[in-house]
Order: sequence, then structure tokens, then C-alpha cells
Amino acid sequence: MARTKSIPRSLAAVTPLVELVGEQLEILLTPGPGELLGVARTRGPVSGRTDGAAAWLLVEGGRGQLQVGDTTVAVVGRDDVFEGSGWSATIPPATSFALDGHLNATVVWRPSERPAAMRVIDPADVVEETRGEGPTSRRVRTYVPSGPLIVGETLNEPGGWSSWPPHHHEHEEMYLYRFDSDLGFGIHVGYDDTSDRPVTVRDGSVVRITTGWHPVVAAPSSTMYYLWALAGDADVVDTRVDDRYT
Repeated sequence: MARTKSIPRSLAAVTPLVELVGEQLEILLTPGPGELLGVARTRGPVSGRTDGAAAWLLVEGGRGQLQVGDTTVAVVGRDDVFEGSGWSATIPPATSFALDGHLNATVVWRPSERPAAMRVIDPADVVEETRGEGPTSRRVRTYVPSGPLIVGETLNEPGGWSSWPPHHHEHEEMYLYRFDSDLGFGIHVGYDDTSDRPVTVRDGSVVRITTGWHPVVAAPSSTMYYLWALAGDADVVDTRVDDRYT
């Protein structure tokens, strides 16, 4: 079972573009000047509304109900992100949403005023595939392949590399890391033609990626997971790899 980072108690958190109300909230990232992505984690019942934002809500684990607009579904299935795919929903601007029950969740958002489709995504509809081989083998779950937010999850076995071959794109990206043991950690390696920017990441670490190549590697002590989200001017990603490693 994964170690879950302690989330501070709060009654309400008003973030740029999204309002969240609940008993346990943690705002991990908010859009700053020239930035697009925000992310928060929640435990237990929570309600919210998008105002000038498009959002994606992912249930990490637990049991309860998910409501988006007029649609409500019962959430059952995985206990944490290291099991199968989870329930999630795309939330367009000016839309209310809520979770009720014993649920842990992540909410990702970006500025957006344009109309978008609301969709509750059944875990059975999520595409999971194996990419790479040997030390670069990993499982990738793609929840939303195109749109204002492009989102999914990646899991690496202990000692495995991900985001390989190293790649970059014009979209801003965010990685939210989890590890399945207290000793778990990894190295997020950002680099370009002028500098290297390695960062040690642990359970709950979040990294905003705005430029450069960005491969990552898990320590041999535990499985590494990261939620990924991309936002840009286009609804599809133009990914370019570092040809020196192909």
C-alpha cells in the first residue's frame, strides 16, 4: 500500500479559476505569470466549481460518489493509484462538481473560457499500454488523449526509466509523483543545451515542466507513479525526442 502524504486540514481553498471546499485540501500548484497548470489533492467529501477553467478530476482511490453537473456515478474499484485505472471526469468551465464518501482525489486545471465536453470516464474505458522495453518498460494509462487538458498516469517498476527517449514539446506539462513505499524516491532529470536540472522527487512531489528534455528514473526501492497533465495552445501534442538516444 502506498504511503500517502499528510494533507493539511482546511475548510475552503479559493485558487485562481477553481473554487474547492472540503475538510482536507492541499494546493500543490497554481498558475503563475506565463504558466497554465494548477493541481490540488483532496481527501473525503469535497465540492467545487470551475470559473474560467477547464479541469480534470481523478479519483486516486476509495469508495463513494462522483458528481459533475447533473451526472452522478458510484465510485468503486481501486484502493490506490498502483492498482488499475480510476474513475475520473473532464469538467468544462462554469461547472460544479463534488465527491462524497471516503475518496482521495486529484484535481488538475488550466485557464479556459471555451465550451468543452463534460465526461465521466469509466475506468474500463481507459487505454493502458506498455511502452519501452527492458529498463525503459512502463505502463501508461491515457485518460484524455486530446483537448484543453491532456492527461494520464505512468507506472515504472523499481529502477526503471520513463519519458524515454528524452522528449520535449511546446505544451506545458506537470508530473505529480507517488511511490509505493516509504523509502521510494526518483530523479527527475531536466536538461537542455546549456544546463542540467536534476531534482530528487518523493511521494507527493510535483514538477512543472515548461522547457527542455525531461526523462525520469525510479530508485530500486519501490514502484514509481506519476500523474501527467499537459496544456497548450493546441489540442494535440507535438512530441519531439532527443535523437541522440534513439
